[in-house]
Amino acid sequence: MIKWKIFVFAILHYQFSTAMRAFHGPCNPNMTAVGDLDMERFKGKWYTHSMYPNLSLRVPKCQSTDFIEEEEDKFIVVARELSNQTGTVKMRKVEILNVEPQLGRYLLDTKNSAFPEGVLLYVLDTDYVNFAIRFMCFDASKIFSFHWAVIQTRKRLPTVQVIHMAQYYGQQAGLVISDMSKVPQEACPHDT
Repeated sequence: MIKWKIFVFAILHYQFSTAMRAFHGPCNPNMTAVGDLDMERFKGKWYTHSMYPNLSLRVPKCQSTDFIEEEEDKFIVVARELSNQTGTVKMRKVEILNVEPQLGRYLLDTKNSAFPEGVLLYVLDTDYVNFAIRFMCFDASKIFSFHWAVIQTRKRLPTVQVIHMAQYYGQQAGLVISDMSKVPQEACPHDT
């Protein structure tokens, strides 16, 4: 019983710092993602268009994620956003521990004790040029699960056609588009 309470506390702590949403039921055991994730084509900067909001419902502005190849087949992720409180740019740099291209997923390092092995993220869909949909799910019990999802684009302010296409493929992959919040990307500093 004590382990369960600690786990729930760790999840809630993690949820306050990351955009996640609780859903009834376990994670989908038949998760489908791109079957041939090409990190060479995926690397570069992605701007967050929409995401599941965290519990505070505050969505930070000017979010971007940069996938960088530091050396051959060794990638890092640099995430930036504009702080809602201070108006300054916050940056996180995290190592990708492993890429499984055939399963469309990668293992992201984390310092969070709730995820000692890292966090497994899926690229549900991407055309590498316009949009990408990234997703994570973990079971808290067989009763509910926590989902993290973002729709990202290569351009900070994409066309309506790109957004429509990304949302269509996100919905096909099982995302609840109506639960996602748009990330403000207007008037952003050049270093986000």
